[in-house]
Amino acid sequence: MEEETQDATGVSSLTGRTAPLLTEEPSKPLCETLVDLQLLSEERVNINEEDRQRSRAHFFVHCSQCNKLCKGKLRVRCSLCKGGAFTVHRDPDCWDDVLKPRRIPGHCESQEIACFDNATGDPPYTEFYFKCGEHISGGEKDFAAPLNLIKINIKDVPCLACTEVSETVLVFPCESKHVTCIDCFEQYCRSRLSERQFMPHPDIGYTLPCPAGCTDSFIEEIHHFKLLSREEYERYQRFATEEYVLQAGGVLCPQPGCGMGLLVEPECKKVTCQNGCGVR
Repeated sequence: MEEETQDATGVSSLTGRTAPLLTEEPSKPLCETLVDLQLLSEERVNINEEDRQRSRAHFFVHCSQCNKLCKGKLRVRCSLCKGGAFTVHRDPDCWDDVLKPRRIPGHCESQEIACFDNATGDPPYTEFYFKCGEHISGGEKDFAAPLNLIKINIKDVPCLACTEVSETVLVFPCESKHVTCIDCFEQYCRSRLSERQFMPHPDIGYTLPCPAGCTDSFIEEIHHFKLLSREEYERYQRFATEEYVLQAGGVLCPQPGCGMGLLVEPECKKVTCQNGCGVR
């Protein structure tokens, strides 16, 4: 049996396994080798040991059980059989390696007969997933949504809004990588929500861009908005649904307290609010 190792960052892997045909030395677990994914490849190579310790990979998730921002644990498994006795052929270099499928192959020994990706015998791909690191695991189905824009402030960049330097920050996906502390991000979301200034995006949904007005800076992972209160997030979901109906050419029921979305045929002259209040 392999032994799973884990450090305070929650990054885990299997020890004692050798990537086939790649090396004769047992590979080290990810918790010993993985540097924060926000660092560029050349920075990982040139980093000194002192900075390496500070730059160890940290992950943050929104845990539905804890209902808050939590430190996360990165887990790996076979994308085919979902077994955890799996060794990656290389560490992930960026968030795309973690979030997108079929990026990093590996070696699966979860079953007596090894998994293969196809008939030619290619190795299976790695599937990464996250668990909350702040409560006891509830089993295989206990997952948490990764918040990939929230990072440790390795370079001590001040917040775009309050100018304070915080340990944990949100880095917007713009070319300038503008930084905001978590409190200011929540306030930004809260103010835009109260003004109904979230923006509909055809591919992402109801979201926000960098507050500095940068192009191509929309937040793709909408679970970041769960940092709002439960009531505010429910309002966000309602506004998002209403915006989707309006963008699709529908209308909202005018009855106070209803707001049911209605998709109306162009030739229709009379509408009944079905599955809602029943107003005509």
